[in-house]
Amino acid sequence: MPDFLLSQLLVSVTLIIECAAMQLKNKNYILAGLSVSCFFNGFHYLLLEQPTAGYIFLFSSIRFLISIKWKFQWISAASLCVSLVITVSTYIGILSIIGFLGTVFITIGSFSKNDRFLRVMMITGGSVWLLHNLLLWTPVGILVEVIFVGSSCIGYYRYYVAHKPTES
Repeated sequence: MPDFLLSQLLVSVTLIIECAAMQLKNKNYILAGLSVSCFFNGFHYLLLEQPTAGYIFLFSSIRFLISIKWKFQWISAASLCVSLVITVSTYIGILSIIGFLGTVFITIGSFSKNDRFLRVMMITGGSVWLLHNLLLWTPVGILVEVIFVGSSCIGYYRYYVAHKPTES
């Protein structure tokens, strides 16, 4: 199977997982789902010869698991430093910078204790990754980010706009 087709198959697994994850209310379940999806997405990018995105996503898989247990800001900063080292050491052009920028938003959100802020950061970071995937032209990757951002917006709307807390 050619690398491009295999990459699209792997990112299809990401698509399925992310569709479900952003509809969950429990922040830890969201992060666990994103951890698994990042694993598949990382290999998708490596097959497309995008080492920065590939290694950032493989690292993100671990980072999401860490952020379930610990919300320390120093871990968030350390994670950003690791992502920066990955970006610098695998730099291949503008796509490396765009991928790192998207990762900054998602990392900050994943270490937040606030679900609402997490969703806003995921929408922002996902939008940056959408730009990355458009420039790379990975069709299923584009679909993943469109659905991820859309699903994140729907989840945000469901929990923070349409669902008004009742007053006692």
